[in-house]
Amino acid sequence: MTYELPVVDILLATYNGEKFIRTQIDSVINQTYTNWKLIVRDDGSTDNTVEIIKKYVKHYPNKIKLIEDTDRNLGPSNNFSRLLASSTAEYIMFCDQDDLWKENKVEITLKRMLEVEKKLNQPILVHTDLEIVDRELNTISDSMFDFQNLNKHYVSINQLLVQNNVTGCTVMINKKLKELAEPIPTEGITMHDWWLALVAAVFGRIEFVDEATIKYRQHGNNDVGAKKYTEQIIKKTKAIDKMYDVVSDNFVQAKTFFDRYRSTLDNHDREVVSQYVNLMTYNPFKRIAIINKYKFQKQGFIRNLGFKLIAATIKNENKG
Repeated sequence: MTYELPVVDILLATYNGEKFIRTQIDSVINQTYTNWKLIVRDDGSTDNTVEIIKKYVKHYPNKIKLIEDTDRNLGPSNNFSRLLASSTAEYIMFCDQDDLWKENKVEITLKRMLEVEKKLNQPILVHTDLEIVDRELNTISDSMFDFQNLNKHYVSINQLLVQNNVTGCTVMINKKLKELAEPIPTEGITMHDWWLALVAAVFGRIEFVDEATIKYRQHGNNDVGAKKYTEQIIKKTKAIDKMYDVVSDNFVQAKTFFDRYRSTLDNHDREVVSQYVNLMTYNPFKRIAIINKYKFQKQGFIRNLGFKLIAATIKNENKG
């Protein structure tokens, strides 16, 4: 009996990526796992990104597809949302334009996905560690989780409501998670990977592969990027107003999630998400009590302390 390898759709969102796009696409082409399709959507590049992609499509017409539409400047989250809607494969991965995938990235991630699926018939998200590199692919850190003081065990909804530790360019999801998470909201969320993590945490399983499968390039123009834990603390302390905006956006995202899934959450998760959504309606002392009771917390003592201070003093500007 011949076993047919499953197709993996790799979704590549691009925008003015001519400097690094060839390296990234080449790293996909050179994967040890070969039954993949690369689906690309450009968000209105003004450089040569689209021309470069079209050359690859011409050389690999059965492997690479470019989605062409008239919409522009949707932003990375909505660009990936469009790509996700176009996918029909059982397994889906997300790809940034400026990184380099290690040659066994798809193989390693799919292997873990299939192992988990043998045990669980659920929506599943698998993600991995990342090697942080500079513009020239020189290693800055072998592990982003160590570099940023992230905890791979933070997978429960009360933790993920506050802080995401799932990096989209390492993610694979199965079709069950895609169908449950779609449509990804065009407003009211921070990023597509955080949304997928929330859905997986509540309705399925998040699985972590403790291995770097990607060279995560830092070049100053990253949409998110990787800053060392201590550098993050210093930077955020100097930009306290932005910290308030970030926490406020988290509450908005939680409300968007709650509005979508309220009726399908079990009693425990409904209570947890509801308490987080309504946190700002309480006085500061009750807010802290609820944060402690439900263990709404960031990863790392200083991050967590900052979150509590901001959550206790932030004004409720999102009533109703």
